[in-house]
Amino acid sequence: MRVDRRGAQVLAALALLYTAQGIPFGLAAEYLPVVLREMGYSRTFIASVFWLQLPWQLKVLWAPLGDHPRVRPYARHILLALQCGLALATASYALFPIATGLRWWFGITFVSALFAATQDIFVDAFAVRSLDAQGRGYGNTAQVAGYRVGIVLGGVALLHYQTRWGTAPTLLACAGLILLAGLGAFALRHDPPAPALADPTSAARPRPTGAVLLHQLRAVVARDVWRVAALAVTYKLGAHTAAALIKPMLVDHGWTREAIKDAVVLYGTGASIVGAALGGLLHRWVRETRALGLAAVVQAASMVPLAAAAMRGAPPGVTVAAIVAEHLASGLGTTVLFAALMSATHRDRAALHYTVLTSLNAVAIAVGGYAGSITADAAGLPAAVGLAMVLCVAPCALLPRWAAHASRSAGLDEAEVEESLTVRGGSL
Repeated sequence: MRVDRRGAQVLAALALLYTAQGIPFGLAAEYLPVVLREMGYSRTFIASVFWLQLPWQLKVLWAPLGDHPRVRPYARHILLALQCGLALATASYALFPIATGLRWWFGITFVSALFAATQDIFVDAFAVRSLDAQGRGYGNTAQVAGYRVGIVLGGVALLHYQTRWGTAPTLLACAGLILLAGLGAFALRHDPPAPALADPTSAARPRPTGAVLLHQLRAVVARDVWRVAALAVTYKLGAHTAAALIKPMLVDHGWTREAIKDAVVLYGTGASIVGAALGGLLHRWVRETRALGLAAVVQAASMVPLAAAAMRGAPPGVTVAAIVAEHLASGLGTTVLFAALMSATHRDRAALHYTVLTSLNAVAIAVGGYAGSITADAAGLPAAVGLAMVLCVAPCALLPRWAAHASRSAGLDEAEVEESLTVRGGSL
């Protein structure tokens, strides 16, 4: 696909904004589990720490703001303010040594998630309104790849560079990168114009936020479109179940922080970026339904080497291959899923509708983490990996007549959506 100048600016702005989101998540998801396991905490406790990301599940409560006609003209400035807040929160980690200030780290992680989740509302609405059907695959590649790059920057920072630079300078460097990414996106980003109000007085009489949210929640579980919400919840559940097992397994088998950094943060995240690129191409080249099915099968197949590593005591060669396979499949699946959810999002209420759908996927992160960790603590790692494999293929039952469900969810004619979902540069 040829990308014009504005399209390139949109993709670059998305990549920068999602990179900024990924840096504090890398600190929470890559560094904290390793430290907590080294401190003797159970897998179940480590899984519980992911509830510090609760704002990602709760952001639907304030997502209607992103669609409000009085707010949309100021979206760029709001985003810049959120970026500054996220950078400040990340810098605040430097005030508290983790050995004696673990509660402060938990609190800052929650605040960082609050800033990032709120930012995500405006970024996702911008993406839904700016990307056409053929650009959604590449747009979500920019999203997933940018986020993974941020995770690398945040995760590598404390697993590797803190021993060279010290903890405080490393954290301040991370905060600086977040701020620079925000400034870059601010310079590139140009929002689509806010829709004109049919009634000039309607801005003074907005519907109550609770009523808007309740209406949208009812809409996503309506009889004709409930499969869209069900797919958002279940599609990545198996991958999230497996992901929660990896770092505790490595610590249990004596892997050093340096080895974990190389295997999970560098090789694994690099593979997920490649997977995101493949997911963008897959979404463009084949029908969306087929892309979802193929990605689900790939995610399930990636559990096989992970099971082998678990049963053999996490030897380096097999384990690195398993980590690469799992991350590549997960990156591919995430890109295809998020592009599909964009296809099912109503443009006039993109901030709220897409936030509801992605928040359902965020619920799966916590549920999958618990499912894998509790199963591993009770029945062992191979049983937990087997559960993840089953959960990877289960969503395929929701795929028949996906285009029809997506079209109703987006408020479009089925023929129009079917055409937009199947035309992929001449390949179906």
